[in-house]
Amino acid sequence: WTTNSIAPKHQNIHQRINPFFPTQLSSSNLSPVQYIKMASLRSIALMTCTALMLTTNTLTSASSPSGGSATKSSYAKTSFIPPAAPSSVGWPSSLNHRPSRVQNQIATGYGTYHASSSSASSSPTILLGKKKGGVGGGGGSSTTQPVSKNGKIQVVLLQTVPDVGQTGDVVFVSSAVFQNQLKRTNKARLISAEEVAKMESEERAQEKEAYDMAVKTKSMLEEAMLANLGGGDADQCADDGKDICGIALEMKRKAGPEGNLFGGVNPKMVMDALKEQYPDGSWEGKQVKLGEVKDMEGKTVAKMDIKQVGEYVVKLYLGKGVDISFILAIVAE
Repeated sequence: WTTNSIAPKHQNIHQRINPFFPTQLSSSNLSPVQYIKMASLRSIALMTCTALMLTTNTLTSASSPSGGSATKSSYAKTSFIPPAAPSSVGWPSSLNHRPSRVQNQIATGYGTYHASSSSASSSPTILLGKKKGGVGGGGGSSTTQPVSKNGKIQVVLLQTVPDVGQTGDVVFVSSAVFQNQLKRTNKARLISAEEVAKMESEERAQEKEAYDMAVKTKSMLEEAMLANLGGGDADQCADDGKDICGIALEMKRKAGPEGNLFGGVNPKMVMDALKEQYPDGSWEGKQVKLGEVKDMEGKTVAKMDIKQVGEYVVKLYLGKGVDISFILAIVAE
């Protein structure tokens, strides 16, 4: 390797070294082990001399002027290149730090780097609320600046959240709860004062419409009871000492010889019968429900589950502030 890889101009090195280190075992009086040791020393000497000659030529070329006759070096000069300074495009905060999308990117990969005050000023943090009560900054009508009160911000729930509220509720929560729990899971969003006012207006309109429908349904039942008085009127009913007169609903069911019903009549059956007989009434909503059921002697029916044929006084809630008591007749088929 040392003989074949040296350039021709360095052949004088071999001529100087060969007399001291024989290249063939037959030309020397050495044993094989001694020859191997001698060959190793010869290779080391060749490499050392070659390295010294190359270093001398390089230094000579570097010190010679560019226009001179000295041999030019094949090595190009270079300068120190400093490492690139790390740059940050954001620093994690309660607003932009998300496990699914980390907005803090270290461009050159030099580890954690805290953004300086100058870089932080390029992307200011938006304050979502004040620590003291009142509408947040300048009226709070903008959708980007929600209403704040007692250090909390106002949001509308998009899903039912335990211990917070149900879908559609407008509640006040802390900024940390909103950012870390509700916003990340898309369970709530910020709401402005204008949106709250609009929602309250729509809610009042819906309540008025529901109230009007409840009053209309009550009138339907009262007219039906008057029509079923058998030719009498309300004054005659009052003269008889009865508060309620006239049958508003009649249901036919299978019964035994003694009037015992097969299966009974529960509140759901009564509501279904009312919907069928008075289709124009208002029967939807949580507030529409039976309140109580009593027999004509004033005894309360347990669990509003009727087991006997006869007439019963049923109290019905139709809406906020609207209720009516009517007579339900259960007859055998």
